[in-house]
Amino acid sequence: MGPERTVRANRSRRRALLTILALAATGASVVAGAQDGTRIDAPRRRSSRERAHALPPAADLGADGVASRERRVPILLFFDRDDCPYCERALREYLVPMSGEAPWRDDALFRQVEVDRDLPLRGFDGRATTHRALAARYGATLAPTVVVVDADGNLLAEPVVGLLTADFYGAYLGSALADARAKLRH
Repeated sequence: MGPERTVRANRSRRRALLTILALAATGASVVAGAQDGTRIDAPRRRSSRERAHALPPAADLGADGVASRERRVPILLFFDRDDCPYCERALREYLVPMSGEAPWRDDALFRQVEVDRDLPLRGFDGRATTHRALAARYGATLAPTVVVVDADGNLLAEPVVGLLTADFYGAYLGSALADARAKLRH
């Protein structure tokens, strides 16, 4: 095994260990109660504004699906609401850095979906839809929600709902992506 593969294997083990420790430390009942987020149907807190940190917006999931299938990588959909402070934190501290760093930069496609807006979007089936409708399709009722899907939009891992225990959020994301990637490569 070459040095690069050893580093990747060690990172995978480290992510798995962090996930196990997170689950052991918090317990399933505490994790369920630790979902900080903003309900997507909540009254708006402030006017819309551009985010300082963002992922590429979902625009053509059919094209993303083609790329996902060719590269055998999952698609991470980040369901966001523009006045959600938890979303801003998740983007700033976890998702934007992950999307630009190895291994995830090359091993997943990251897309942002605005749950509270009717932005036009081409779905996995090639049909016109909106960001809001896509959120409804995946049952995203709390922002942030992260789902990891295959080229056809099928779930590959359990959704990460809310900004779970912040200390372990990166481990939850890494675990969901690693699970999805393993399913696509087998």
